[in-house]
Amino acid sequence: MAEIEVLMDSLWELDEEQLEAQIGSRVEAIEDDVAGRGARGVDPASLDSIDVGFATKGAIDPRFLEAGKQLFDRVNPLVYELMCKPLGGDDAETRKILDETVNQNYTKAAGMLAPVLVNGVGLAPAVATLVATLIIKKVSKYIATGICETWENNLPKPAI
Repeated sequence: MAEIEVLMDSLWELDEEQLEAQIGSRVEAIEDDVAGRGARGVDPASLDSIDVGFATKGAIDPRFLEAGKQLFDRVNPLVYELMCKPLGGDDAETRKILDETVNQNYTKAAGMLAPVLVNGVGLAPAVATLVATLIIKKVSKYIATGICETWENNLPKPAI
């Protein structure tokens, strides 16, 4: 099994709040690194910076949780549009491929979505991997209908 597959399997075991906190933690570490305050060693944007064991051991830092939720709520609708309504239209073939992939293997679907988040949305690889896992985890709960319909129903509601 490739290294990314092992990581995706491990991330799948985390709950939604742990994933959101991990997203917030990676975002803060990347911000610190860019500002010159980061610790030397592993690049905080790389997949190697994701510590699944740490996420399962301690209490969730509310700052990281809130930062992760904010980023996820901002990015999730963009990814939905990119994947489910490419070029502003409705692509039945893309929807069919997404449905088949998610129904076959959740972690594979998240692994396929992560590069789209890096290239299409501009997320760092570590953040993209966490966001992809969270997206698939959220929509897979209600997979009785097609993935895009389920995803659309789970998008954050716009603030009034």
